[in-house]
Amino acid sequence: MDLSSLLSCVQRCDGVETSVKLRMARRLALCLGLPLFLLTPSLRPDQPHAQNHRKSKSTHPAITEPDLEFTGEIDRGKTYIHDIGHDLQFRLEVAPSGDYAGWDISITPKTQPKGDPIEFSAIATPPYHNFNERYLETTYNFSAQEILEMSPRRFNFVLSVDDEHRAEEVVNAMLYPNSVSEDDKQRIAVSSASIQLGTGEFAILKSRVTSLKDPLYPGSIEYIKFEVRLKFPPGLTMAQVLAPAEPPSK
Repeated sequence: MDLSSLLSCVQRCDGVETSVKLRMARRLALCLGLPLFLLTPSLRPDQPHAQNHRKSKSTHPAITEPDLEFTGEIDRGKTYIHDIGHDLQFRLEVAPSGDYAGWDISITPKTQPKGDPIEFSAIATPPYHNFNERYLETTYNFSAQEILEMSPRRFNFVLSVDDEHRAEEVVNAMLYPNSVSEDDKQRIAVSSASIQLGTGEFAILKSRVTSLKDPLYPGSIEYIKFEVRLKFPPGLTMAQVLAPAEPPSK
């Protein structure tokens, strides 16, 4: 089967959860030795109508008393890893669209389970089909400067493989409610209220952007220095993330 057939297979799976499509694409990419973004363009498009914001719009308050706080630096094309306890790692991964684009924030287990690698922040940090604060990359038609101005950024994460699977079930039930029975909806609602989440805040302290005339990486993020503040459970739950409370009226 050629590449175009594989692309068609992945992208035409209507009614299949996004997480399942990503797993399909990951396996195909690994087998073929291809970058993941070649098989998942429709799952993360560069949309001209994406959100036009410069600062974080998180509905959650700033982390004023973090359980863990650290600073780091990273150059384009590199991966950053920091042990944050709880058998977890904070990572900046090179963006799927290439090292010229930037990085993605991720939280992963120190030891990956057998089979597919797993990541703990994507499932707990909406939105799921639009630009996300975890993306430190020039997608969705944002320039490097616009991406850098979105600071601080906030994200959430589960703490275990089991909780990631449970959270995935919760999110899929929210995105595809017609595929879930009434009994399952009640069970999933109870499950979502019991999934405790960690929260994180990522602030850019210094940065450097290449010239628009750079022959290899025009207008790309070359370097950032950053600060990360983390808060672990108890506190936020998956139910609160998916149905945040309305702010009090003035």
